[in-house]
Amino acid sequence: MPVYILQEGQSHIFKIGRTTGDVEDVIRTLHRGNSQPLTLFDIVVTDQESACEAFFHRRLRSKRVVRGGGREFFESEPTEMRRTIASFRQMFEELEAAQRAISELSKQQSSERLLEPTPEDEELLQRLMKNKEEQEFLRFECELIESKLKQRIGTAAGLRGVATWRTQLTRRFNESLFRSSDPERYEVLLERYHRLDTTA
Repeated sequence: MPVYILQEGQSHIFKIGRTTGDVEDVIRTLHRGNSQPLTLFDIVVTDQESACEAFFHRRLRSKRVVRGGGREFFESEPTEMRRTIASFRQMFEELEAAQRAISELSKQQSSERLLEPTPEDEELLQRLMKNKEEQEFLRFECELIESKLKQRIGTAAGLRGVATWRTQLTRRFNESLFRSSDPERYEVLLERYHRLDTTA
């Protein structure tokens, strides 16, 4: 199933989506609701189209242009978009090759032999550790930023064009508090629900 990257006129606005059909049919359909003509900028044919589309949407999240509820439009320099696509293609090809090799290896019996690490192994490990450290820091920073935005929004519906957030009142039943404050009613209710549960 193809993942398409469409360019809006000569602008820096791109639409990224996927389809089970022909991309030209998608373009014709989208023309009806779009003020600017859409042309095919690039196409990625893959059997993991969901992961491919998600990669682009996450990679370009900060460049998203929200229109009428649609979340597939992004603003990017065409040269930068080409670099993003090329980067994805290379990484995805390497990932698929590695996953195929791992799948084949999983069918074989492991030995007790330990290999000596090569400089490339050491470099890969360092990159992995660095990425995990950065990932953990970014996860924490994202939580902090989201909390600040929620605090700023307060009881309002959101920040126009930035974020929406609604507080929700949650009621929770505190069983231990109920049991200690009114043990007789607790036992009555416990017996009633026990009977309901066992007669089903």
